[in-house]
Amino acid sequence: MSETKEAETAEEDTEEELPFDAVDLMLDGNLQAQINYSMVKALAKAFDEKASILINAEENFEPENDETFAEVAMPEIEAMAKAIVEGCVDFSKIRFWEACETAEVAWEETKDENGEVVQRVPYGNPLDPPREGNRLLSNVEKIEAWMKQVHKIHEEKGMGWVSPYGCPEDGQQAYDSRGKCLEKLTKIVDSINSNFDG
Repeated sequence: MSETKEAETAEEDTEEELPFDAVDLMLDGNLQAQINYSMVKALAKAFDEKASILINAEENFEPENDETFAEVAMPEIEAMAKAIVEGCVDFSKIRFWEACETAEVAWEETKDENGEVVQRVPYGNPLDPPREGNRLLSNVEKIEAWMKQVHKIHEEKGMGWVSPYGCPEDGQQAYDSRGKCLEKLTKIVDSINSNFDG
């Protein structure tokens, strides 16, 4: 095999989907942390599937009668927020490095006297700034941003806006309930962004 083909093969190997990520490498030997991280990854994947539906809908949204996406998708946005805030998972316990990509897999190479690579050992190379990774944090932040938009629209359009009968009392109740949910959601986002525990 020529040197060029060997180099191409080596590049292909590094670009292939690895069965582990940098965090998996860094947690080697800590079984409890590995299990927890596997559960967070599974949660992130399931949550991303649902969030992607709304994100794609927003990208393809064509406004009618000056309505914004947040107005039209209010029930779905509020349902996603409530799932985060009131669901069976305590999102506030998720650590920053579990909710985005703070490191990537890099390779330490050992070469022989001819300059040929004889061994490649993976390690976690820190990323600054972090990337979205499993998109758990970016999806929660997106839902928070949508909730803020809905709340602002509700303020601007008046308390009767969300009531099917235009009733200010019903609207006020919905507004107050959303406000409490938004406050909890913001605390969760802040908690994830500040939780660097190992």
